[in-house]
Amino acid sequence: MITNPTKPLSQPVDLFYLTSKNAWLLWCCQLLNLSTLLLEISTWMIAVIALCLCWQALLLHNRLNTNKKHSKVNISVKQQMAISSMLLMFIAVSGCIAIAISARSLGVLVSMLHLLTFAYTLKAFEIKKRKDFYQLFLLGLFLLASALIFKQTLAFSLLIVFFLIINLTILHRVFSPTKTLLLASKTVCILLLQSALLAVTLFIVFPRLSPFWQVPSVNSAKIGLSDEVSPGDIASLALSSDLAFRVDFKREQIPDYSTLYWRAMTLENFDGKKWTRAKDDINKTLSQVTSPNVIFEPETSGLSILYDVTVEPSYQPWLFGLAVATSNDARVALMSDYTIQSRNVLSQITHYQVKSYLHSSLDLTINEVDKQRNLSIVKGSNPRLEKLAAKLIKQYVDPIDRAQAVLETFRESHYFYTLQPPKLLNNSLDQFYFDTKSGFCVHYASSFTYLMRAAGIPARVVTGYLGGEYNNVNAAALSQQNGQQGGHLSIYQYDAHAWSEIWLHGIGWKKIDPTAAVDPQRVESGWSNTLVTQQLSMNNGFIGLYQFKRISWINELRLQLDALDYQWTRWVLGFSSKQQYDLLKRLFGKQMPWKIAGIVAIALISSMALVTLFYRFNMKIFKRKNVTPWFSLYQKALKILATKGLHKPVNMTAFDFSMLVTARLPQISKEFLDFTLTFEQLNYRKLSDLERELHLSRLKKQYKGITANLS
Repeated sequence: MITNPTKPLSQPVDLFYLTSKNAWLLWCCQLLNLSTLLLEISTWMIAVIALCLCWQALLLHNRLNTNKKHSKVNISVKQQMAISSMLLMFIAVSGCIAIAISARSLGVLVSMLHLLTFAYTLKAFEIKKRKDFYQLFLLGLFLLASALIFKQTLAFSLLIVFFLIINLTILHRVFSPTKTLLLASKTVCILLLQSALLAVTLFIVFPRLSPFWQVPSVNSAKIGLSDEVSPGDIASLALSSDLAFRVDFKREQIPDYSTLYWRAMTLENFDGKKWTRAKDDINKTLSQVTSPNVIFEPETSGLSILYDVTVEPSYQPWLFGLAVATSNDARVALMSDYTIQSRNVLSQITHYQVKSYLHSSLDLTINEVDKQRNLSIVKGSNPRLEKLAAKLIKQYVDPIDRAQAVLETFRESHYFYTLQPPKLLNNSLDQFYFDTKSGFCVHYASSFTYLMRAAGIPARVVTGYLGGEYNNVNAAALSQQNGQQGGHLSIYQYDAHAWSEIWLHGIGWKKIDPTAAVDPQRVESGWSNTLVTQQLSMNNGFIGLYQFKRISWINELRLQLDALDYQWTRWVLGFSSKQQYDLLKRLFGKQMPWKIAGIVAIALISSMALVTLFYRFNMKIFKRKNVTPWFSLYQKALKILATKGLHKPVNMTAFDFSMLVTARLPQISKEFLDFTLTFEQLNYRKLSDLERELHLSRLKKQYKGITANLS
């Protein structure tokens, strides 16, 4: 941190000055604030920030050495340590140009974030006035708030609160130099707890209005599944332990693991290399999403199951549900392919409710356009599969028998389910099916779907997630009391899955998962030990989520934290205006507005009363316990002299006592006289921060001289 140039001690210092200790604390605070956004900014910006921070640390180190060498600072610190204003201007302009050039690829939000972090780093080079310090402090707080745009989990939010306490503690420490860091942090924590009363009250009762402005979306932060899939793509998600979404079945019986196929999108177009959504389907989806009047109402029958879904930000529109899924939420659009989508990109945690009919049929009838689309293949792209399909047509008249024959081949012909499949030339399905016989879910779904199409059966690939981890922490007591099932499901990115659907006359679209024929454990209960071992090797031995699951006590702790985070997400992050209205209506009934106004007023008055009481209590009691460093050092010197038989009378001044010490202990006469004069200047003279720091440093050296001569 570059501070103002110092002046001789005889002249008053008007400019703002940070002591070396406070400057180092501010540097550490900057480092912590910037660390919250390391995952969101580019590598080149991280390098620039690291270089600037190292430069600042070097300047602070040089300043500290200068103060040690020159107890009387008559030389200009600015000349020795300050960065040239022209150089600073050049760095600032160059950085802004670099940010502007990369803005198109970064997107508006991330570009703004780059500019904010860059400005925050450079601002520390020009702390010359009090307003500069305030600007740097406010930039740091804004940086912490910006980090919550990207991540809002309970653990991360608590980390941000901890960093906020550190920022406020340093602010308090700068303007209360006699207080220790521990005492300053204690004061800050008490003030935050007092303000929390009003914050919680306002959170519950203050109307949840729509934002007046919207944060721009992130162009480069799409997470999870893609609408283009080629063999091997989903295997990359198997390395990610990031949370995708959570499901709460509202204390109903959770379906079996093997039925938890969370549908995201259907891929009906195959160009010989990759599966994509059909153009007609995309146009139909756009019209359904953008126009609320265009509503698809699926035919449903049988028993239904109701559940809540809380999906993490993915910056994509896909939502997840068990087919056939329906929803009354205005933010949810039901698609004609039995998928569901959000009407807006998921840039924040989103909560919605779904009712699913697991035994309903999907499209008992199919129009000619959809049928031809789901029968189309690129002829000649996989000739061996086409030849096999011709044999299946001759051998099996019933389409379901053709499908079962292919599944039997997967089951009995030594196929392997693996996260590390051999590379295929041009994503050749022929090469996979007949030669390598090793692949992930997309390999099996792609080859099966292609083979069914070639065999005259309409087929398509469906992507989504399979299964989920059941967390029943704190749910056992509920189950014993009333027989209801509590807990929730957590679905992670490594649960991403692909399967097939074939259309059969009289049945409609039927789900076929070739993975079940190759690795039944994956479909029935989750990953096998072989897949876990492969994930560990692909992560170069880095401990993943599945490794934590193997250690019972760590897994129990992890589930406890996951349950807490879910409640945080559900009741704080997902606290909608409807939930607020329902809660207030239950609490206050018809007289809701008047009661809310009264509660807000009471909370405001209570908070102000607590702050006032704390201030007075602190002034009257804690302030008495505060002892300045120089007074403490003087008391230590008096205790040493008392062991030599010299006791300072209460009514004797410090200077008169120094004369007595000079007469009794001539070997320390000069040192103790200088020590006394320095102490009196610190204790009674109005000094600047720089002068106080230099005098205190001199006092410590004089104290060491006294103790050395008396030993």
